Amino acid sequence: MTPVAGPTLVDVAREAGVSIATASRVLSGAQHVSESRSRAVRKAIADLGYRHNAVASALRSQRTETVGLILPRYTTGFLSALIESVSAALDDEGMSLVLRYSADGDDHDVATVESMLSRRVDGLIICPPSEDVSRDAIAAAARVPVVQVGRHIFGDGTDSVGLDDHRATDLLVGSLADGGARSLVTVGLSPGDPADARRIAAVRASCELRDVTFVEAITADAVLAGGVAAANTLLEGSTSNLAGTTAAAGAGRGVPRGIDVGQHVVDAAICANDDVAHGLVTVLRLNGVAVPGTLQVASLLDVSLGEDDDREITTLRHPWPAMGREAVRLLIDALGSAAHADAGGARRVTLAPRLLTGRSSR
Repeated sequence: MTPVAGPTLVDVAREAGVSIATASRVLSGAQHVSESRSRAVRKAIADLGYRHNAVASALRSQRTETVGLILPRYTTGFLSALIESVSAALDDEGMSLVLRYSADGDDHDVATVESMLSRRVDGLIICPPSEDVSRDAIAAAARVPVVQVGRHIFGDGTDSVGLDDHRATDLLVGSLADGGARSLVTVGLSPGDPADARRIAAVRASCELRDVTFVEAITADAVLAGGVAAANTLLEGSTSNLAGTTAAAGAGRGVPRGIDVGQHVVDAAICANDDVAHGLVTVLRLNGVAVPGTLQVASLLDVSLGEDDDREITTLRHPWPAMGREAVRLLIDALGSAAHADAGGARRVTLAPRLLTGRSSR
């Protein structure tokens, strides 16, 4: 028995009273189609029971209209805003999202990219977990347009959307300085990691602008346990009376009490993220150190999904929705260029975070 052919795009165009090109633009989500014609095409599709053949379209255009999004395996809930914004922006372009998570290890990260490419995605949006892990993976994706989001691997020539580190650290250091901070440490940022080293340099530069002494970077894992370990290190290394020590050099300036770190009395700490900050604050308070009275604590990265008010940790909320939209915009631009690799060099979009003040600072 010969199967009955379903309605075609030609049938839809005829039913709607428009050209085939106009019907095709409505299906693809392209702009420049009037609302009345769009309604007519959509009504014809519903009346005829037309089903778009994505496979046939892909064969004709050599595109699948799909984009891969690769996030680190340790991704927490706060990145859901990035996923939602990327998905919504792709929907507006008539494209679909394929989401995959990478894990620790170069081989797995490269394999994840290769898996995406085998599915013929038109482009990739990658949130690199680290420079070492991600460099080879991004190189493996070079045959399609790639946009990095969040963290950027330098020297690879791909477009990226990230945070304005200097604006971010200036917001945070400025807030702590306004609360009386005169010397600080970072916690959970490793000087040996290139991305962390840039953040530490940005903190140091902001300290110089605010007349705040940058003491040192306390290396710790960027997780809750890392904050706990850093707090114990601070407590073990302090020889001062933690209930109240004022830096002699700051006498008369209203400098808050702090904790001895080497030759300095530190009265503020900037943590890699909220998890580190919570670990640090909890242990310090359990040992009688007043936060923020003795030590102000703040975070470079908000990882919560909570409301802005009644917060425990002073933190920076990254503009993940805007980052997602910008990443899609850059990718669509690259896909629209027949020679995206020679489009004039990598483009960098930097966005500013928003400061959320909590009870861990003054």
